[in-house]
Amino acid sequence: MSSSSAPSGVSNKVNVTGRGIPRKCRCGRFSVMRISNTMKNPGRLFRCCPNGSDENPNHLFKWTNISKVEEMKEVESVVDKIEREVGSLAKGLYEVEAIKEIAETCEKDIVELKGVVSSCEKEIQELRSFKNMIVCGGLVVAFVYYVIFV
Repeated sequence: MSSSSAPSGVSNKVNVTGRGIPRKCRCGRFSVMRISNTMKNPGRLFRCCPNGSDENPNHLFKWTNISKVEEMKEVESVVDKIEREVGSLAKGLYEVEAIKEIAETCEKDIVELKGVVSSCEKEIQELRSFKNMIVCGGLVVAFVYYVIFV
């Protein structure tokens, strides 16, 4: 924090943009809120520098209602941005849920395919055994033929 400390919860930064509620004057003093007692603006709130006066217009002066409108516009733009981001997040969440459903379907398909592969491996084993039996049978027949006819 700088040498002139701001009250708790109040920014110590000078309002460079000129929008919103001014916290400090260019001279470094914190602004104060006052009530106008002129005929033109009776009871109207404004923020000003404690060093300012009609004779010294280089210090801060700003009507509070104008500051509030500017801050509300800033809040509206932030709310709009947040709403867009929430919409984007909602869309992303929908896409994630859709991907999750696809993944669950794929997992079920994988389990089913593992069963099919296991069944095919058993059939291959049976066919190999059958092939071996045929080869052995053929050899026996050939041996018997050789022994009897040769």
